[in-house]
Amino acid sequence: MIVTAEHMLNTHGILLRRCQQVALALFTEEASEFGFSPTQYSALAFTYIEPGIQQNMLGERIALDRSSVTKCVEILENEGLIRREVDSKDRRARLLFITPEGEQVLQTVHEAALKARSRIHSAMGKERFQNFLEDMKAFSAILEEKA
Repeated sequence: MIVTAEHMLNTHGILLRRCQQVALALFTEEASEFGFSPTQYSALAFTYIEPGIQQNMLGERIALDRSSVTKCVEILENEGLIRREVDSKDRRARLLFITPEGEQVLQTVHEAALKARSRIHSAMGKERFQNFLEDMKAFSAILEEKA
């Protein structure tokens, strides 16, 4: 036998994908009334945290490719939650700013995100969850170590 179901069900790729599904489901349940995705929440949050963030830097922060971050930003802009400005230092770049409406939505969606995280804490325990986050950070850094 080349490979077993036991082996495959315990591979990091499948387990990480399953964790992403769980995180998405919990966030979606808590934030369903807002019609907001975790990606939109992350983008709005970083626009709040770093006013004037360049759109390409936002993509790096939230791990999105160029076309995906553009689509996400367009949705937020069309909803009136952020505004884009041309960077005077680099006419090709766009700077992002949260609007007052965006801050209101962020506050509400942030509360939903905290509820989702609280559900994870309840299921795993805070210390185990914190260790899990540290392990994911170490895993994420593997490619950076080669540079």
